[in-house]
Amino acid sequence: MSEPPPDQLRRPATLKDVSVQSQNLEEFGYNLRDWQHEVSRLVTSRKQLSGRIEEAPPVLSSKFAHGDVADAYLAAYAEWLALSADIDAPAWSQEKTRTASTAWYADSNRSQLERLAPDSFKKRGLFTVPDNIFRPRKGRPRVSAESKRQKSIQRQRAYRKRIKALVEKARAAEAK
Repeated sequence: MSEPPPDQLRRPATLKDVSVQSQNLEEFGYNLRDWQHEVSRLVTSRKQLSGRIEEAPPVLSSKFAHGDVADAYLAAYAEWLALSADIDAPAWSQEKTRTASTAWYADSNRSQLERLAPDSFKKRGLFTVPDNIFRPRKGRPRVSAESKRQKSIQRQRAYRKRIKALVEKARAAEAK
């Protein structure tokens, strides 16, 4: 697969990508939103979701101001998504360093947020109601066009091999 041209932005595919591509808290928010969009649009199975959250993102607390909030948010969100998808939470999300140094509220309605925030967020000092971006779909997971093409090539090779064996068997029978 080729890399996108430098002038085109590449949406983060994993939570690690969100962290790597963020240089400040504002970029972190944009990258997280892009990642959420990608997951809600493309991820259809628990296995795919697990692959998007399992790799540990680099710690952001020393990278920019309020990086500890970003670290805590990634850990809380990964744990919350895993819990709601009924998969194992990634090990990195349980690290004690991934908590906010001071309580962080998504908006000014503090009492409501303290009541509605999921436990995975509360225990890290974050008070927000996260977006549920994962909805498993019935049936087979979506696959890329390239994956479909490779599968088709394999089927075509197997078919040609079977036909070749049948033709050789028929020729051998004629020769007798």
